[in-house]
Amino acid sequence: MIKLPLVALLLCCALYGWRQRALSPLVGFLTPLTCLIGSALVIKPEWSSAAAKMLGVGRGVDLILYIWTAISILILANIHFRLRAQHGMITLLAREIAILEARGPPNGDQA
Repeated sequence: MIKLPLVALLLCCALYGWRQRALSPLVGFLTPLTCLIGSALVIKPEWSSAAAKMLGVGRGVDLILYIWTAISILILANIHFRLRAQHGMITLLAREIAILEARGPPNGDQA
């Protein structure tokens, strides 16, 4: 009963990721791939149990949770580093604007 809405949601996410490939090719490739793997695991949950057994994890759901946690940490770290870089650029731009405004108009005319 829950499989159909989950697969539909994952396919919508895959389509969204695919449409974003011009902005970020890596995201445009990995999002649909991840969603298709997720859809396969929703349809055939025994595959995650088999993969977990091969990797020495007790249950398939535990393996998926571990992978989800690792991916989430990587995404959060990436966002954090990008925000820090943007903050540095904004600080640099604010400094440059303050210096330019302190010098006055370029031709020396006072407004």
